[in-house]
Amino acid sequence: MLFAWIGFLRADAGPIPQEVQEETNDFLQQPYIPLKYVGALRDKAGNRAGMMMIFEVDDRHAAEVLVESSPYLKAGLYEDHRLYEYQDEVG
Repeated sequence: MLFAWIGFLRADAGPIPQEVQEETNDFLQQPYIPLKYVGALRDKAGNRAGMMMIFEVDDRHAAEVLVESSPYLKAGLYEDHRLYEYQDEVG
């Protein structure tokens, strides 16, 4: 199953701490869950406002486990985040 996870940064998140960036690199390079797309969401001014990730796992529980292990989420950098089952309709 495909899932889309969208996280919106807190307005006061400021620069992302180097430690969190390093943990995020490890998080994104894990070999167990296929990450289809991962990228920044930018506001009108081009500033990073959040991120979106599309990944494939067997079920919603596995998706929730991945989300809960996010370094950004653990660091409290998100104002809000949402997890959705994703169904590709084109391609």
